[in-house]
Amino acid sequence: MSIVPLQHGVRVRDDQATRLRAMLTSDDRASKPAPKDVERPRPKIITLASGKGGVGKTFTSISLATAFASSGHRTTLIDADFGAANADIMLGLAPLRRLDECFIRGFARGHTLRDIAIDSGAGFRLVPGPVGMGRPPANADRQRLLSGLSALSDTTDLALLDCSAGVGPSVLEMLAASDIAVIVLTPEPTSIADAYALVKSLVRSKGPESASKLKLLVNQASSKAEAERVHRRVSAVAKRFLGLSLPLIGSIPHDKAVKRGICDQRIVQGGKLRSSSGRAARRIAEQLSAQVKSLDIDRYTSCAMPETEDARSRLGLVLDR
Repeated sequence: MSIVPLQHGVRVRDDQATRLRAMLTSDDRASKPAPKDVERPRPKIITLASGKGGVGKTFTSISLATAFASSGHRTTLIDADFGAANADIMLGLAPLRRLDECFIRGFARGHTLRDIAIDSGAGFRLVPGPVGMGRPPANADRQRLLSGLSALSDTTDLALLDCSAGVGPSVLEMLAASDIAVIVLTPEPTSIADAYALVKSLVRSKGPESASKLKLLVNQASSKAEAERVHRRVSAVAKRFLGLSLPLIGSIPHDKAVKRGICDQRIVQGGKLRSSSGRAARRIAEQLSAQVKSLDIDRYTSCAMPETEDARSRLGLVLDR
């Protein structure tokens, strides 16, 4: 038998009984399963996308985020436009950290969406988008981004994803993963055609169920009647060739104040939306908020017909019937 010194001058006997008790204690600790990480609930996700650029998608995203925040929602806007992120520029911000840092660091501790989110000055948090990535994110990065939304759960009830324009894989992934997906388009013929192309790509890539959450938002409309005409045109073609109902969530009128606000980097003043476009955004946010709470989203009903006719002519791009 020997004496084994411990810290602080305390000594214990190193006999057989002591070693046996130590072994039993060690075995008992090893037999206990390690505590599992508690899975965090992710915020509700609203994704905004467009078939083409230049339709005012980022402005719409900022307006909706401001409206949600002013109504009491803890809101975070993620600028996921990997080609030309500019939400921070519109808000007059100069962020030091951006979304590409999360991709480079693998969303590790200290490099999560919550870590790089900043105050927008309009009541919501902003995750600034990447600049000069050079390539779209790989599939693994896209999945990390979507799963990384859970890191926002402590500070965010509602996450808005401002996607890149077009029909790229990242856009389709985010649309499919969202609770509500909003397609922003304008009355321009090219925008109408590309919006339908985006809907069609989503249905063919992710299945018809992924498109059941889609809503149309007509931006820069000269009147409510024009917005409704655009909606009827796209919705009729989607119904005929894809068997899909596309509800209109609302429209935002053409507003000269928007261009001035973007040039001045002051599209939101003190968290308030005072222009006619801002008031329209508030109304749309109210509808989206109600739908997020109930998730009462129109479901897909399969009544697709073979695409034997030219969808472009049905869109009215050749002959407006």
